[in-house]
Parts: sequence; C-alpha cells; structure tokens
Amino acid sequence: VPAMGLNQRNNACLLSTLPFRHTILSPMKTPASESPQCPYSSPGDNEPTLDLPIEKRWEARELYPRLSLREESPADLETEARLAWRNSIRCIGRSRWQSLSVIDARSVASADELFDALRTHLERATTSCAAKSIMTIFSKFDPAEPETRIWNRQLISYAGYRAKDNSILGDPMNCKLTAIALGLGWKPPSTRTAFDRLPLIIQFRGKLYLRSLPSAPTDEITIRHPDFPNIEALGLRWYGVPIVADMLFATKGALYPAAPFSGHYVSTEIAARNLADKNRYNRLPQIAEAIGLEPTKRVPLWIDRALAVINEAVLFSFDQAGYKMTDHHTVSSEFDHFCQKEALKGRTVNGDWAWLVPPMSGATSPTFSKSFNSKVVLPNFLYQKAAWVEGLGNTPQAHQ
Repeated sequence: VPAMGLNQRNNACLLSTLPFRHTILSPMKTPASESPQCPYSSPGDNEPTLDLPIEKRWEARELYPRLSLREESPADLETEARLAWRNSIRCIGRSRWQSLSVIDARSVASADELFDALRTHLERATTSCAAKSIMTIFSKFDPAEPETRIWNRQLISYAGYRAKDNSILGDPMNCKLTAIALGLGWKPPSTRTAFDRLPLIIQFRGKLYLRSLPSAPTDEITIRHPDFPNIEALGLRWYGVPIVADMLFATKGALYPAAPFSGHYVSTEIAARNLADKNRYNRLPQIAEAIGLEPTKRVPLWIDRALAVINEAVLFSFDQAGYKMTDHHTVSSEFDHFCQKEALKGRTVNGDWAWLVPPMSGATSPTFSKSFNSKVVLPNFLYQKAAWVEGLGNTPQAHQ
C-alpha cells in the first residue's frame, strides 16, 4: 500500500465532470451540541472479529457470508475507507489516514462510466503532480450479480513480455496480465520496450472491456542522477503516482472488489524494490557499472552502493519533475509518530514488521526495534485472487 498525502481543495469542481450519479465526500462535521461516539474509535474488546490471514487471497464470494450485512451511507463509506487505511498492517504511510478523499462511484451503470471515473481519479491524483490520496469506490459485491473488477494491479503499470526462451522484456510481475491483454486484442508499440504502459482490463457485468488511460509527458519520470550521467543512459523511468486497483476493500458490512486508491511513493518502493528486485527489473548490476563499480562478489558492498545511488537518483528525478515523494527515513519517523499518537488515544497499531521496516537501512528505522501484532481487522484492504483465476480469463475477446 503506497504512502498517501492529500490536498482536498477543488472537490466542488468535479461535480460537473463525472457523467454518473456520485458523491464526493468531505470531512465529517458534527454540530457542537451533539456528542456522538467518535466514528474512528477502536472496536470494543467484546466485539467479534474475523480470522483474516495476512497472505490469503480472497474471493468475495467466500468472505461474503461471514459479514454482518448492512447498507452504508456516503458518510459511513468515507469513515470505513479511512479506517481501512489506518488498519492496513503493511502500510507505513498511515499517519495521514484521516485525510483520505473518497469518491462514491457505486452508482455507475456502464463500463464507460466506470472508465470515466478511473480517468477522473487519475486526473485528480496527478493534478499539479501532488500525488493526492484518493479512493474511488465502485459497486459492492452482490452474490446475485456479476462482479465488478479491475484486473490490473495498478491503474498505471508496465507490460512484461515473455519470449520463447523464457527471457522477459519489461516487468516480470505483469507477464500474465500482458499475455491476457494481447489475447484480448491489445496492440503494443511496434517497437516494444521495458516500459510499455498496459491498457486497463475492466470486468463489468460479466464482460471484459479493454481501455487505455490518457497519458501525458509528465505522467512518467526519467530516472537521472546529478553526479552520474550514465544512470540516465540506462533508460529507466517510472510513473509518478501509484494507484492500487486490485485489492478488496472489506468492511464489516460490505465488500467492494473494485476500489482503487492512490497516494505518493516512498523512494525505496521504486528504487529498492521495483527496479532492484531480482524478480522485477533486476537493474542493480547495470547501475553499479554505470557508477564505475564491478558488480561481483570481489567488490565488497557494491549492492549497497548501487542501492544508495539509485535511491538518490529516484528522489532527485521526482523532485526535478515536481512530483511528491518521501524517503524511507522520513516516512519511518512519521510512522513512529503515528504509533505514539495512537497509543495516547488507547488504540493498538497492528503491523507486519517485515513490511514496515524499510528495504534498505532497516536498522536505522525506529520500527526496527519494535514488535507488532499482525492481526488483520476490518475495515481493511485484503488481497484478492487474480480475476482471471475466477473464470473470466477464457473470455475470447474484450468489448469495445
């Protein structure tokens, strides 16, 4: 889950831009004469909770019978979305959970309206490169109706082309989705690269739709370093805003299989994971060579040096492009402050330690010496089984 920041200005300007009936939610206000229970209070000790394993990939149909079903008002929906962020045990950016802006798109009536909502989300999230914290929530799961899903992991992502010799051009994480998109009729660039943007695959009322989000030159950032010009020559780039699209937004009363949310990046997400992991782009050897190091076991700490340089490059590049980004030391300090504030309010912060400690300089993080209960409570964001596993993967063609 990406870190999130928010500027909620200009919400009103969207009222005329979305073609479907919707609600853009704003912070809750309580009359001074009323003293209701705080909507963000923790559940009582005697309130039953579900057993929700961290790694399990859910089907909405499987979890649905275990809920206390209820209809959620727009205000309830915003509260639940914010609490889901606060409860997300693998997110280190939870300190801004109360600033999440929610677009209620539960009333969309067509695939075109759904796509328009996604396009509006992207436009809002990238306005002035601010990487705003926004969540768009589509229809809730109903076992009697076809499920609405977004098949992509993120609204913006890169293709992974697997060759006959099993080599991969692009992002290995997206090889399966890329093959599906090609099978549905997607036409990639005539000259394929490691950073070709995938189209969206939308599942709506039992049919698949292939759509491409609009792109602008500012959507992607070329990775360069102020002191090592050979870094830019590697041709690395990344998109400015993460918009996670494939998680299940689960409350105690409803499930929302399509509820994309966006925030801003922590530099290590791109530099130490996406570009560096061996099962992703695996570019540390090339980065080491670009800064004059030999990437072999005979050169001590070449990996550490390459990691530091690519993080410097990502931070520098995003700053030069005007995109909001934070580093792992800053977000770790913010998370530590968040834990302290929650403790003062009598609330327990659950967490998955391995995800909350940064992927580099981990021992310097205030989280390193702490322990957490990894219990998952609702509302929350849960992993879903890949949509194509559930039966629609054999659809012969996408509807235009």
